[in-house]
Amino acid sequence: MAQSVRGLPQDAAAATAGGAGPRPAPRIVFLQGVMPRSGTNYLQSLLELHPNVVVNPFGIRELPFLNTVEEARAYEGRFLRLYRRNRDSFGDLETFCYMVSGFLRRIEAEFPADKTVVIKSPHTRMMRYFPYLFPAERCLIVLRDGRRAVQSTIDTWPLRFLGRTFADVCREWSFGTEAALEAQSRMSAEACRLVRFEDAVAAPDGTVRDVMRFLELEEGRYPFERIGTLPILGSSRASRSNGEVSWTPVEKPKGFDPSKRPIEWSRKRRTVFDAVAGDMQKKAGYAS
Repeated sequence: MAQSVRGLPQDAAAATAGGAGPRPAPRIVFLQGVMPRSGTNYLQSLLELHPNVVVNPFGIRELPFLNTVEEARAYEGRFLRLYRRNRDSFGDLETFCYMVSGFLRRIEAEFPADKTVVIKSPHTRMMRYFPYLFPAERCLIVLRDGRRAVQSTIDTWPLRFLGRTFADVCREWSFGTEAALEAQSRMSAEACRLVRFEDAVAAPDGTVRDVMRFLELEEGRYPFERIGTLPILGSSRASRSNGEVSWTPVEKPKGFDPSKRPIEWSRKRRTVFDAVAGDMQKKAGYAS
């Protein structure tokens, strides 16, 4: 069986390509964040205002296909061990490709061709597989300042004794951002677009216009006047209820701007962040 880069079988990957059937298919877009708390909820809310955009298809709020590649490979190994001769008939991750393909075909069967269906996942782990699993789809990757992404994470899920550490969270942001930048460098400008959360907050109109052009959506149909009334979803500060973050939409408080929230870290935490994620912070274009 012919193999593509990184071992993914070309014929299996081709099976995931959109628009394979005779019926005109909707556009499918993957919205990826470098880690949870990167701003994918906000960008999805901006996209959802367009009448031709569908989010959370079939009620699925997140779909971590890429994040489960290694688990899929482990399952495939167990599957092939049940009848070893199948190893000659299946390539690496081929069964996973068929699962992905089946889900994409389901979207194509359920939604009209004039719709753009957005599938969200706040992870860029294994993002290098995107061009091979989704050769006909596009992706938007949301970047966020590492310091604020880390702080928002520990505000949402406080660090606990014998749990993950502050350094672990810094490392998660660094690895996710590195994976995003590496994947974007390997993909064409027509297939992948980076969006900075800070830009989307500071200038949502400009961000929306840029994304509309990227997704070939009709800009004239977008209700720009509704951007300012968008509720907040899952803010680590403004969406708290009974001491925990709530995912129920709430009205945006006056002056709310998570992209400029002060970071009040001890010297030890600043040192840890600089050691673990400082180089990636600079590479991603954020001041130290």
